[in-house]
Amino acid sequence: MKRPCFRHLAPLIAALALLGTTMVSAAPSDPLIDDQWALNQVGATCAWQSTTGSREIIVAIVDSGVDLQHPDLADRILPGYDFVDDDPDASDENGHGTNVAGIVAATLNNAEGVAGLAPGVSILPVRVMDASGRGSEEAIAAGVRFSAEQGARVINLSLGSTLVLAAEEESELVKQAIRDAIAGGAVVVVAAGNDFVPFPNSIAGENPDAMVVAALDPNDQKADFSNSGPWISVGAPGVQILSAMPTYEVFLTSDELPRAERFRNDYDYMSGTSQATPYVAALAALLLSANPALTPAEVREQIERTATDISAVNPDVEIGSGRIDACAALAPFVGQQPEQPTPATPDQPEQPTPATPERPSLPERPSPPERPAPEPGRILLLLLVPVAACVLVLGGALLLIIMLVRAVTGRGRSSGAAPPPPAGAGAMGPVLTVNGPGGVQRYQIAGGASLIGRDAGCTIVISGDPTISRRHAVLRVEPQGMTLEDAGSSHGTLVNNRRIAGPTALRRGDQLQFGQTRGRID
Repeated sequence: MKRPCFRHLAPLIAALALLGTTMVSAAPSDPLIDDQWALNQVGATCAWQSTTGSREIIVAIVDSGVDLQHPDLADRILPGYDFVDDDPDASDENGHGTNVAGIVAATLNNAEGVAGLAPGVSILPVRVMDASGRGSEEAIAAGVRFSAEQGARVINLSLGSTLVLAAEEESELVKQAIRDAIAGGAVVVVAAGNDFVPFPNSIAGENPDAMVVAALDPNDQKADFSNSGPWISVGAPGVQILSAMPTYEVFLTSDELPRAERFRNDYDYMSGTSQATPYVAALAALLLSANPALTPAEVREQIERTATDISAVNPDVEIGSGRIDACAALAPFVGQQPEQPTPATPDQPEQPTPATPERPSLPERPSPPERPAPEPGRILLLLLVPVAACVLVLGGALLLIIMLVRAVTGRGRSSGAAPPPPAGAGAMGPVLTVNGPGGVQRYQIAGGASLIGRDAGCTIVISGDPTISRRHAVLRVEPQGMTLEDAGSSHGTLVNNRRIAGPTALRRGDQLQFGQTRGRID
């Protein structure tokens, strides 16, 4: 199945062209891609210089199903199976699986929604969870085996339960299915779990061959909700991840949930190790697209070996080799990707043919990817870029000087009052005033981290509001000031009416919102 320079320029022109390609790249037409912070974090644009994925590489989404007609996914989807209702219709009735699928393979540059990290691969939807998000170990094991039989090179398992807390023992049935799938040539990627603890997921346990993924925030810190431990392979972005949602009503978008807990149709944000895991699955699919002869062990080794070391911002936390770096992982394969095939028709998708090329050994250190030569029609733009950049830099410098002068002389301030001191600067420390269903409550915030949520173990317990997650947000008071961070809640945390993800600086007087409950820093 087949898949769908200038050589005589003067040295100065060539240098200008290289500068232009460094500073300017054709922006994808996906209207929401600027809201996908995780793509920049993992080096997606750089990785795409090597490959955006091959349709011959199948990623199985073993989850709640997928919206089979979603405009950002429809032409990526192969016929799957529903192990809940035991029929071939793997349509999503929950919403979770569609979100995961979009992170892997939402179509790039189609003027629609978002983009996946591996937008050129094929998706195999395998439904093992019902509308409410529950599934049996029998269904999950059957889904893993079906995925391997259908030729999936990557199997994504953004599901499971945490041992000790939610499961008494590991699922031997699922573990054996995973071991068999890996032995058959599939990379299996499993979510670590969202219980804040260093306990394993019962789906994978301490299986050394499955890649278990922790969730990270925009600062490469472990998300507070993410499980950790020596079984973690790598971390990936998992906080406030924008991806696809079903275009029709499902459980997560329906009135079966309170209005404030509902997700939006088409596209919405989710947080969790469930969202971190498909980034690793997508990177594995890109590596296999670039070189189908890689074994699961070689794929895992390359991802772990090229991960960014983030131990400095995660002291005393076991989160594997670091944060995935797609640019570094794909660097050895620039210019080596196979010919792209023509798209398979939705009615009769062709099955991938097994790869037989000799497996090359991976280099010790990846070299940076070569930059593509500019197209002839863009050379004028490339020549103008350095000039425009110089003008912008000089203008910005002049503006900065003016602002500094105004700040020193006191001009430019709308009032004569000094700006409010950072929260935490007062002698008695900051106070969080919460106005929730239980009335107005005031909490004196001590130094360090304070957990906010409905769980009885939280420092600040908010009860009576169904939109408050068990562990909703984390408030930190440090010598340099106060910050607030969403802890992977279902309905978000707002500061001054703006939804936040990573640590956000607070000042006295800031208005906060946790679900439907409002608060204020005094």
